[in-house]
Amino acid sequence: MEDIQGTLSGFLRAFSELKLDEMMAYYGDDATSFFPFRHHSQRLDGKQAIREAFARVLSKVRDSGATRIRLNVEDFHVQEFDGVAVVTFHIRDDDLSRRTLVLRPTRGRWLIEHMHASNAPLPEEA
Repeated sequence: MEDIQGTLSGFLRAFSELKLDEMMAYYGDDATSFFPFRHHSQRLDGKQAIREAFARVLSKVRDSGATRIRLNVEDFHVQEFDGVAVVTFHIRDDDLSRRTLVLRPTRGRWLIEHMHASNAPLPEEA
């Protein structure tokens, strides 16, 4: 079975390379998600809704001329419970991007069943 770290590494690699189909292969069919408010203000229900929201985000990235997204993951933490894993981490860019993923083993691999993404302003340097 692909481990949790492998799932997260694969998803983040596909995201950084703007590969939507590969990204979505890491999601369960009935997954839910909250995107940062500036991208989508309501909960997304189901893989298709999440796919459409990611497609809009990746389109904006491509429209800016970028061919990749640099994802600097920090404070990676995994908690495993009875058949479920909760993964939290930060991505530091213009904001402090906070991510929480809930994963569940399905058919020999861990899939993302929920993602909560929010951004907060970085604190001013002292």
